[in-house]
Amino acid sequence: MGFPLRFLSSLSLCLLALLLHRATVTSGCFSMEREALLDFKAGIHDTHNRLSSWVGQDCCAWAGVIRRPTTGHVVKLDLRNTNFTDDWALRGERMMNSSLLALSHLKHLDLSFNNFSGIRMPEFIGSFKKLRYLNLSSTYFMGGTPARLGNLSSLYVLDLSDALDFAYHVDNLDWLSHLTSLKNLDLSWLKLTGAPDWFSSVNMLPSLQVLSMSYVGLDTIPASVVHVNFTSSLTVLDLSYNHFDSTLPKWLGNITSLTHLDLQNSGFHGVIPDAIGDLGSLTFLDLGVNQLEGTVPRSMVDLRRLKELHMQGNQLTGNLSDLLEQMTNLIILDLRSNLFNGSMPSSVGKFSNLTELNLAGNSVGGVLSEVHFENLTRLQVLDLRDNSITISIGQSWVPPFQLRYVDLTKCQLGPQFPEWLQFQTQIEELYLADCKIAGTMPAWFGNISSSTITYLDLSNNQIGGKLPSSLKFTKLETLSLRSNRFDGGLSSSICQWTDLKFLDLSNNKLFGEIPKGIGDTQ
Repeated sequence: MGFPLRFLSSLSLCLLALLLHRATVTSGCFSMEREALLDFKAGIHDTHNRLSSWVGQDCCAWAGVIRRPTTGHVVKLDLRNTNFTDDWALRGERMMNSSLLALSHLKHLDLSFNNFSGIRMPEFIGSFKKLRYLNLSSTYFMGGTPARLGNLSSLYVLDLSDALDFAYHVDNLDWLSHLTSLKNLDLSWLKLTGAPDWFSSVNMLPSLQVLSMSYVGLDTIPASVVHVNFTSSLTVLDLSYNHFDSTLPKWLGNITSLTHLDLQNSGFHGVIPDAIGDLGSLTFLDLGVNQLEGTVPRSMVDLRRLKELHMQGNQLTGNLSDLLEQMTNLIILDLRSNLFNGSMPSSVGKFSNLTELNLAGNSVGGVLSEVHFENLTRLQVLDLRDNSITISIGQSWVPPFQLRYVDLTKCQLGPQFPEWLQFQTQIEELYLADCKIAGTMPAWFGNISSSTITYLDLSNNQIGGKLPSSLKFTKLETLSLRSNRFDGGLSSSICQWTDLKFLDLSNNKLFGEIPKGIGDTQ
């Protein structure tokens, strides 16, 4: 029995459509989408021919163009400038061609690190209904951010960091509240001084996981909030380099999902609230360069997952033992330029992951011995300058680490040269000024880090004798030996230091001429 004519016609049409679709997919691009991409290319100034592959019928072979194999539609356009130089940037010389709207299945658009300073941020981007990823960072568009971006309700990632020319600012962020699927938002380096309602807009994003608003000129932040929508989802919060002139908001303690909190250099003052201890998931905390004062709350001992703790440049006080006892996962500890006191706890010697220890400019005292350093196998930066610390280490001790940066200025090291330094082969900067070192320079000293050291300061000690004739510092740029007891003629080895730019031998008993070609000499 034959099929009805009507059924045959429908079946034929379906087969015809399927064959046409397969032919289109086989050719690599829908013609409408290919033409849209070519129109976009025609409106772009491509200095280094980054789009030279955009020829022929198969646009899936074009640089930065990704299509979905099952449908043939272009779903990703990635034109990020990976060279990160302006010479390689694509440039917009006139309004960006809206022909891109033909890419109706586009889910990923990345134009970052190109230079579109001559044109406005295109409003038509707000019509890509399926877009999930939009990156316009470092594109320098003129004008503001179009409110139509609020139509991108499927967006997961929005990166507008440094997307506007610095001459332009954002008036409001109301459109943000419509992006309810957003997980990652970066507005860093935009001028948001005209958007005082920033928090209410951001607080409407219940799925937000990463919020970066660094260097945006914010000067208001709510002290209290009835409800923070992202308390259960936010893992990264960066509000650094703003101008809040406020105490630390207590509602921060409610965002217990945070793993990364950066509030450095943002005008916060007053004491650190006890609620900081509720952020037990934190692995990174930066409160540096604010006007925080008082003792660190006892609750901070509960931040046991911390890997980086930055609180430099405040007026914080208290005993280090109380703060550090439980933070055994630390990789970087930066407490410089505060008012911390007491002795260094011996428990620091258990911080086997520590790469940087910086306590410079405090009132820390006591004696440091091998116990404080015994397990610090990864330590690279040691900065204890301007404290009242005595470093008492046996002359036969072999350190478990290789340091790159050492500053022990005004620590008590002498009267002998610290013998453990002879085992260091990677030091780039060494500052041992005013350390009460006496005697003569040991023979091994001229060989330590001879191929890596660039800055060496031994000033204000009592080192005497002749300048060694075997100093082999091949990369030395700055050398200060002032205010010591060196005597005799200048060493001929100075002539070998072709990179030397600054030399200070003042207030010694040396004689002779300093070789020509050395920059600033004394």
